[in-house]
Amino acid sequence: HRCSLRGEELNRQWLLPQAHLQPTIYHAKGLLHYLSSIGRGPVVFCDFHGHSQKKNVFLYGCSMKETLWQAGCTVDGPALVEDVSYRMLPKILDKLAPAFTMNSCSFLVEKSRASTARVVVWREMGVSRSYTMESSFCGCNQGPYQGLQFGTSELEEMGAMFCLGLFILELKSASCSHELLARATTLLNADVLDHYLQR
Repeated sequence: HRCSLRGEELNRQWLLPQAHLQPTIYHAKGLLHYLSSIGRGPVVFCDFHGHSQKKNVFLYGCSMKETLWQAGCTVDGPALVEDVSYRMLPKILDKLAPAFTMNSCSFLVEKSRASTARVVVWREMGVSRSYTMESSFCGCNQGPYQGLQFGTSELEEMGAMFCLGLFILELKSASCSHELLARATTLLNADVLDHYLQR
């Protein structure tokens, strides 16, 4: 599902893409580097995939501490301080989206994933909220979609919840302006917005 016309798995080409062999990856990475260089790097990066084994919808993210801890290394030293904001979006989605499950999310960075989009964007551009969203080919085993396959409407709903999650993430950020909050209140029912911000 992710192969190029050359038969390469495109999500393993992010480390050193070549303009003539992987042009989409090369130029996407170039754009991200440019935006980072002018101080306009992404707050969130997300690559969307299908998953053939686990059920539901979940995220893979990046955490150096969780990776070292899983490997049995000491992670309590003062030199290893980590921004834990990478967990905020998955927690928001877990409350918003019936098909999403935080329990299946993983933030380990395996050596075999070093050339994937989420890991390269995290390492090279410093985007702490760099993810791969996985939607199962095996359907759902929770909530209203339990026992069902994902169709177009369920995926569209997940997309809408992802966008709402990004919006809530921005509203919770310290840089959120009063103007944005005022516009958000007029766009959304204030009670609904307040409900999601309190969760």
